[in-house]
Amino acid sequence: MDAPHATAGSDAVAEITLTMDDETTPFATYRPPAVCTLDTTSLPDGPHVLHVRARDGLGLVGVRSIPFQVQNGPGITITGLRAHERVSGSVTIDLNAFSASEPFDPVRAESSGPIPVWTWVMIALISAWAGWYGLTQFQEPAAFALSAAKDPVAAANAPMRTTKSVHDSGGGTVAGFDYAASGANLYTANCSACHGATGAGVPGAFPPLAADPVVDAADPKTQIGIVLHGLHGAKIKGTPYVSQMPPFAQLSDNDIAAIIDHERTSWGNAAPIVNPDDVKRAR
Repeated sequence: MDAPHATAGSDAVAEITLTMDDETTPFATYRPPAVCTLDTTSLPDGPHVLHVRARDGLGLVGVRSIPFQVQNGPGITITGLRAHERVSGSVTIDLNAFSASEPFDPVRAESSGPIPVWTWVMIALISAWAGWYGLTQFQEPAAFALSAAKDPVAAANAPMRTTKSVHDSGGGTVAGFDYAASGANLYTANCSACHGATGAGVPGAFPPLAADPVVDAADPKTQIGIVLHGLHGAKIKGTPYVSQMPPFAQLSDNDIAAIIDHERTSWGNAAPIVNPDDVKRAR
């Protein structure tokens, strides 16, 4: 049933008219409520504005405008020339077009062109995040975690390796004890990870053995006690060292004597030599 007609002087809406863009003549008139069909094929592709005007019985008019875009014709892609771009000389432009009724084909629908800068930025950020995440989540092998290359403190606290003593070589001996035959190798296996191959140590962590007053002292008792029982919180020449030196009591008397003699005769040190009996008495 039709809606009742508005009477003169009534504020009921009498009609709704539709106009397109800048046209002043309505292309459709309805009595509310109404349903209309807009045939966009009669409009050229591009931007348009639909104007809806409602007039009541008092002559008052309400207007609502709805902008929209029509795209019935083939889609067009252009690469090489952007809107309002300033150009000179010859400009190469890639053109392509595809119909809305055709199956979507990325090769035909997208023209070749450089990757936008923001794409490269996003790739770089994602790659950096992936690298950071991989490093933080990487579980390193336990053997490497305790190695001197990774953590010299962990290496110093790891179990020391015992090397079997060798017989006298005839050189570097004292009181019949051959320290030169095994001292350097034993030092490398058990001590160099912290104190360094040249006895230079690590600043603030492991003290140097070169020119160390304990190593270079005439009386070796303090050095033998440190090697046997370990040391923590040492201050050498006014410099504190926070890392703990573990005890080496698991090594034989011969091995400890060879290490101490190597230290006392290397890197400019020239202290008296000890023998296994000295280490045995200190135990």
